[in-house]
Amino acid sequence: MNNPDWLTIDAGGLPRYVPRRFEDSQLVNCGFSTRTGGVSKPPYHSLNLSLAVGDDRDDVLANRRLFASGLGVDAAAIVVPDQIHSNRVAIVTQSDAGSGAIDHCDAVPATDALITNTVGLPLALHFADCVGILFLDPVNSAIGAAHAGWRGTAANIVQVVIDAMKCEFGTYTANLLAAICPAIEGNCYEVGDDVAYHFEEMFSGDKSVLGRCENTKWRVDLKMANCVLLRRAGVREMNVALSRQCTSCRDDEFFSYRRDGVTGRMGGWISLKRM
Repeated sequence: MNNPDWLTIDAGGLPRYVPRRFEDSQLVNCGFSTRTGGVSKPPYHSLNLSLAVGDDRDDVLANRRLFASGLGVDAAAIVVPDQIHSNRVAIVTQSDAGSGAIDHCDAVPATDALITNTVGLPLALHFADCVGILFLDPVNSAIGAAHAGWRGTAANIVQVVIDAMKCEFGTYTANLLAAICPAIEGNCYEVGDDVAYHFEEMFSGDKSVLGRCENTKWRVDLKMANCVLLRRAGVREMNVALSRQCTSCRDDEFFSYRRDGVTGRMGGWISLKRM
């Protein structure tokens, strides 16, 4: 699928997707991994980057070193949140380096988004269908990363991240770049009435976000929902890089919890470059 807002970079057999505007800025090392190029064994094969899904710890740490090397960041310095489907944002600094890098018990507790202006500090979130959103303030040299499942989306984690970046770093929304990573598409994401209710309330019948399919099941497009929330927050449409790749459809390229149940996680990692 053509993704004009995203580049594919292959570093030593480890392909990753990178938002074009982020790469052009020359301010960050960042990327969204695929499932290929690692050492994990089934059902986590092969580049599982999460320590929280039951995979062999040594394999995950080896995978993290591989991915970090391709990105040009230090695997031992990554900051990992314990993602719980909330809208909680943590501001992290050099004192947080390595949180969750070696043992998930040390991850930033009960958090689904991280922001920082610390150079060289990699934010590392992990996904298998939920939406990953990367943020870059190129004027104030600040970054963020968020995990948005349906609960985080319904709790408008996008707005919470942007408000935190405004408060902490002086971010002006019109300058903000955002990237919506590969995630499950609406055609593959069926939900019940309870979930659909939240999206009816938030999006007022926007059919790009919520609709019914032929079997009358509700379907939600979380990527489009977060695009709408970014626009409502004041982010310019031209500054949003939207990936249209579906993690559920591409079993050769991505992990998918909806498709497989027990499975690995891709990484959405971002770090400010040392200049």
